[in-house]
Amino acid sequence: MVTQTEPRTEFVQELIPYSRRVFCNRNLRMDTIQYIGFDMDYSLALYKPAMEHLQSELVLSRMVNDLGYPRSVLELKYDPDFAIRGLVVDTKHGNIFKMNAHRFVGMVWHGDSPLDREVRRRIYTNRKIDLSDPGLMMVDTQFSLPEIHLYCQLVALFDKQPDKESKPTYDRLWRDLRGAMDILHSDDSLKTIVRRNIPEYIYKDPDLPETLHRFRSAGKKLFLLTNSEPAYTRAVMSYLLDKEHPGYANWEDYFDFSIASARKPGFFVGDSPFLQSSEEGSSRTTPVTQLRRGEIYTGGNLKELKQWTGMRGDEVLYVGDHLYGDILRSKRDTSWRTAMVVQELERELCGMQEHGSDLTELDRLEARLFQINLERAAHAIDGNRDRKLQGEARQVNREVHRLEKQICVNFNHVWGMMVRDRAELSGFGAQMQDYACIYTSSVSNFRLYSPVWYFRSPRQRMPHEQLR
Repeated sequence: MVTQTEPRTEFVQELIPYSRRVFCNRNLRMDTIQYIGFDMDYSLALYKPAMEHLQSELVLSRMVNDLGYPRSVLELKYDPDFAIRGLVVDTKHGNIFKMNAHRFVGMVWHGDSPLDREVRRRIYTNRKIDLSDPGLMMVDTQFSLPEIHLYCQLVALFDKQPDKESKPTYDRLWRDLRGAMDILHSDDSLKTIVRRNIPEYIYKDPDLPETLHRFRSAGKKLFLLTNSEPAYTRAVMSYLLDKEHPGYANWEDYFDFSIASARKPGFFVGDSPFLQSSEEGSSRTTPVTQLRRGEIYTGGNLKELKQWTGMRGDEVLYVGDHLYGDILRSKRDTSWRTAMVVQELERELCGMQEHGSDLTELDRLEARLFQINLERAAHAIDGNRDRKLQGEARQVNREVHRLEKQICVNFNHVWGMMVRDRAELSGFGAQMQDYACIYTSSVSNFRLYSPVWYFRSPRQRMPHEQLR
């Protein structure tokens, strides 16, 4: 039943820009949500392309200076428009590929160009991808996107070297690149640079303070749960929220409790104690027994959090950019509802609006192909009619392929739409559908909805329900 504070659906659709809407996979009543938890990086804090460029420069420098790679590696240039989330790295063959929701391989890239079609067929045929294979890595976080393009360039660089014995294997290239990137995050060298000039690397969303305030005004309890270290968390959150709303002097005032260095997903299944963090960022050794507003805690575990707060799983909405890594491995233990922040979704939605006529025509052509197949089945004994329908099907298929290529280059010039692989959902699109109750491009998009809004999912249909 719609609450009195809830505007009519048609008004919401008229007033909220398409690129800023919140989309629903599973019905979610915000009036039943008592706690809203937030991840920080790429959730509350959205990063500029400068962050990806900085990561690339630092990791290439580390590969040369610490791992002994040739100085020619420093000449590689990162392209922020190359990769999308959900791509898979094949470290055995040095390939990058996009898979669909059923885990079959679509587009494949090797080095600086698409993989030859015959080679692609020979390697992957119709094999269903098993992501438990240690030689396959799905990249589904924005922090990891620079690794995709850098890996392609490294593969191209070493493919050109004639001496096979001295050059690293594709697997070694990836492990060295991945390891160097991990160290950048763990030794604080990357975040130290970001802290010195946060505005260069992080967007300041003017709507974020009011969004959090509206949640609190509706009686929601807010908390921060991030893997970032306390010092970095304080710096970023201060930049985003300090003195940005008349009702809140400091960023801590928005949250009932704040947890940094949470080590998700281990937080949900482990038993690490909560420790209080000092202003300098170090953690005191004595475990705490309650969480106070205005303090930052480190470590911790879900069991004690539930004991101290009394929160029940279905009363909690967790907002993050990497729900699989943050929560979904431990979904049995949390039962939290989930909201996924997909920063790049806004650009994709704008592209869908701009090229809506092409997408509509593609839908029409695919519906016609469906109809042709039905007619061919009905006229199977009529050879002349069947030949005519076959000819029409070939013509429609050619137009479908032409439109798909045209649509692809208007999104990502290599991979096309992030959530789709031709007629199927992409692997990442399926992850969004499976793991996110709701999803949107920015936390501040919630400001455009009532804090007690009832998000309803569209009616799902099976193939036999589509056309009759």
